[in-house]
Amino acid sequence: MKLKIEVEILRHTSSVSWTYSQLDSKQREIADRVRKGGRGALLLSEVAPVITRGRRTQNHDLLTSEEELRRLGISSYLSDRGGLATYHGLGQWLLFAVDRLENLTGDRRGVRKGVEGLLEIAWKVGLQYYSHCQIRSGNEMGVWTPRGKFAAVGIHIEQGVLLHGLAVNGFRTSQSFVGLRPCGLDAPVDFLLDQPFESDFLDLGNRLIREALQKFWNRS
Repeated sequence: MKLKIEVEILRHTSSVSWTYSQLDSKQREIADRVRKGGRGALLLSEVAPVITRGRRTQNHDLLTSEEELRRLGISSYLSDRGGLATYHGLGQWLLFAVDRLENLTGDRRGVRKGVEGLLEIAWKVGLQYYSHCQIRSGNEMGVWTPRGKFAAVGIHIEQGVLLHGLAVNGFRTSQSFVGLRPCGLDAPVDFLLDQPFESDFLDLGNRLIREALQKFWNRS
């Protein structure tokens, strides 16, 4: 059975602010609706530059003071997702599949299936750009090309509903991953796009949407 699902694309621009804090509030509004019997949503976002800290973040992973980050136009946000500190901002897509875990995976306790599903979405999209993408687990959990990690996963389950999700690097900016050891790793990050062309970035987002709809809601 195909489930009803809404798709929203939300982006930060010079004229319209869209922050990680706003995205967090948005996903929780949807989660509350889902718990009351409403439909879930697929959120695709490009947010203002921010370093988010997960539940296991260590202070030594933050290499720059918050004052210096603010000077660079990068905010800081404490999140309840799993994982360590990482960067989100312009040139990167965030994909949040906010719905009951049972709807997404067929298993109300399918946390691992949810994580694996998100990784598979990024891997399938990555293969459309590089033929040697691979999913890694453990401390290196994410999706990698031979040049570095381009996709990361961090989730939180609240009363059976999946929150947070997948970050996929499109193109690099001057603020990308400044001042931290992303995900606690001394390893390079990679980007699927060589140039910051709007059409290519939008195309990447649409590819992520298509794979997510197919994976989690059986929609093409």
